[in-house]
Amino acid sequence: MKNKLPLVLLSFIPMVLASCGEVIKYEEHLDDYVYEMTYRDGFNILQLTDIHWNNNSSTMASKIYLEKVIDEAARHAGKIDLVELTGDLFMLANSYHIDTFLDFIEKKASQYDFRYATIWGNHDHHCLYNPNLLSKRFAEAPHSIHIDPNDDLYGRSNFVINLKSGGQTKWQIANLDSGASFSETALSPFRDYDYIRKDQTAWWLKEHEKVGDTVPGIAYYHIPQDENRKAWEDVSEGATYKNRFFKLEGFGDNGGEEYASDFLDVASQHNLKAAFMGHAHNVDWTVDYPFDNGHKVTIGLGVKTGGELYYAHIKKDSEDPDMQKGMDSVNIHEDFDLIGASLVSLKNEGGDFDLEHLYLNERANEDFIRWVTY
Repeated sequence: MKNKLPLVLLSFIPMVLASCGEVIKYEEHLDDYVYEMTYRDGFNILQLTDIHWNNNSSTMASKIYLEKVIDEAARHAGKIDLVELTGDLFMLANSYHIDTFLDFIEKKASQYDFRYATIWGNHDHHCLYNPNLLSKRFAEAPHSIHIDPNDDLYGRSNFVINLKSGGQTKWQIANLDSGASFSETALSPFRDYDYIRKDQTAWWLKEHEKVGDTVPGIAYYHIPQDENRKAWEDVSEGATYKNRFFKLEGFGDNGGEEYASDFLDVASQHNLKAAFMGHAHNVDWTVDYPFDNGHKVTIGLGVKTGGELYYAHIKKDSEDPDMQKGMDSVNIHEDFDLIGASLVSLKNEGGDFDLEHLYLNERANEDFIRWVTY
C-alpha cells in the first residue's frame, strides 16, 4: 500500500504489519476467495453505503434509522438474502463503534436470516484503530462474509460470492477493493482516492473462469471508476442511454488516464451485468452504459445510507437543473433528503435483475418512504 504520511509523523507512529506469516500467491489459492450461498429466483441484495459512524454519532439514533431501512426493505422485498456494505462504514471512529455496529447488524442478520459482505472504503482507515482490528472483527462475526488473506493481490476486500443451485453456480457476486488505501498504521489521514488495479481484474477473470463464462455477475465496490464520469458526459451531451435517479456532485474517482481501471471494460466482455458502488453522497445516478466492445453494463451508485456527514436535500423549488432532472426521473416532486438504500433482485439464471432505490426520511408525523424502480 502507498503511504503518504509525512516523515515527521512516521517517526512517531509505529508500523504494524497487516498480517504475519507467508504471503500467498492468489493464483494458487483461488478457492480461498470464494464464499457460497444458495441461489433462488428472487434472491435479494440490499446495498447500504457510506454510513459514516464517527465519534460525533449518536449510535442509538443511527441504529434506529438503520433498523427502519432494513425492516422496510425486508417488508418490501419479502426476504433479504444478502446485505452489501459498500464502504465508509466508519470515519474518525473507534473500536466502540465497530463493536456497536457489529452487535446491531448481527441481531438484524439473525432476525431476517441474511448474510452481509463488507467492502472497505477510503474513510474506514481514518479512524482510531488499526485496520487489522476492523478485518479481524468482521472476519469473526457469525453472519459476516469478509475475506482478507495475506496475499499478493492489491487491496483488502477482494472476494466472490457464488450463488449455487443444484451444484452449479447461477450468479457470481464480486466484491473488490477500489481504493480503501489502508495504511498499516492506526492513523493515516492523507490518502489519494484509488482505483481497481490490473491484478484485481486478472484475479476476477480467473474466479469467473472457474464457474464458467455463461454465469452472470454483479460487482460491488466503493469508489466509482472512470466509466461513470464518461457516461455522465455522454448523457449531458445528449446520449440516449437509459439513466435514472440523481447526480448532484462529481463521482469522486481520480480521473486521468494514469488512474484508469480496466475492470469494467474487461468484465463487460465476460457477462458482468452490473456494478454498484457508493462514495459520492449526493449521487445515486444509474446508467445502462454501452462499451465500445458491444456489451452493456448497468453502472450505478447506491443511495447514501443515513444522515451522517453530508447528503443532498432535494428541494421542489430548486433552480438547479440537475435536481429538477432528478425529480422528474424518479417522479417525486416534493422536498426530501437523498438517503436510504438500494435493492437488487435477481430474477432468473439468465442474468435479468430488478433494481429499486429506497428513499427513507424520518419525520415527526410519519416517515417519508418511497421506492423507485429503475
